[in-house]
Amino acid sequence: MGFLNVNGRAAGVGVGVGVGALLAWWAWRRHHQSDTPARWEEVGEVSELVIYPLKSGRGIKVTEAEATRYGLAVDYLEDRSFMAVNKEGKFLTGRQLPKLTTVVMTLSGTKVSLEAPGAERLELDLKDVTRAAKVTDAVVFNADVRGFDCGDKAAAWLNSAVNDGVVEGCIRLLYHGNLTRERKAREPAFYSFPQYKASDRVLYADTCAFMLTSETSLADLNDRLERPVTLDWFRSNIVVRGVTQPYDEDDYAFVRIGDVVFRRLKPCDRCIFTNVDPESGKKCEDGEPINTLKKYRHVEGPEKLQRTWAQKPVFGLHLGIDTYGKVHVGDKVEVARASSNSRWKFQ
Repeated sequence: MGFLNVNGRAAGVGVGVGVGALLAWWAWRRHHQSDTPARWEEVGEVSELVIYPLKSGRGIKVTEAEATRYGLAVDYLEDRSFMAVNKEGKFLTGRQLPKLTTVVMTLSGTKVSLEAPGAERLELDLKDVTRAAKVTDAVVFNADVRGFDCGDKAAAWLNSAVNDGVVEGCIRLLYHGNLTRERKAREPAFYSFPQYKASDRVLYADTCAFMLTSETSLADLNDRLERPVTLDWFRSNIVVRGVTQPYDEDDYAFVRIGDVVFRRLKPCDRCIFTNVDPESGKKCEDGEPINTLKKYRHVEGPEKLQRTWAQKPVFGLHLGIDTYGKVHVGDKVEVARASSNSRWKFQ
């Protein structure tokens, strides 16, 4: 992965130590029991690995990638390491600017290329961006983040390519680089999912570093739709082929691909962004595929969770990572099921 830098007393003590050691051992044992599955089940193989360098932009399919603390990466190509912001520094996505989904960002070393329908190709060099050192404060949801401003040419290009007057003022393009990488994965305020860790990190993605879907789940959804969609609509990083049952991923507490171990954070609750056609950059007037998902894809779990997500259908799985390493298309996918351990269930 590449990025650019800019910096009784004796008896009482004995008993106390003994009790402390026992408690420490119990906590260690519980932690490792919870986080180290003893049994794995093969469910399929990796069919796609997708990196989205620009938040809400087009995905780049790769045959192998490093699974890092912050997402999939191939050298300078890192997941959600660029984003558009408004004049106040607030993040922008396909929810506000559907045409962002048509922007193709590619990287070759530090050279960045931007393409979009009807726009001339723009090239910039990250060395120039970081050398200029124009660092901007920004916000992703309620989290404070920072980014290198990519300059006036990039801003003008982005405004021309994606802004139809919906966003006032000038849109700016930010690059994360090696600025502070301490933004935590975003947890829902209303419900504590059991497998989040304080160490989970993310760059500019909405929630977390990874999202997994399966071809089988997509096929089931498409059987219900008048107009089929692709997994590009769901913006997953890891796609699994060969899963027997649709939505089997709902039950994955851990996922192992080669030596890399991912951990479930939560189901991926879907919003109106899923209704944006990534090819045309337009919102679908019929409200699909969200309207169909709402008919049958409700989260399972406690009443509070079901009530809060009553209008948020789920599709796919948000993941954190416990063991880093390289993953490849064709790697077998193994899982440990939440249904096999009460500690991993939503309660």
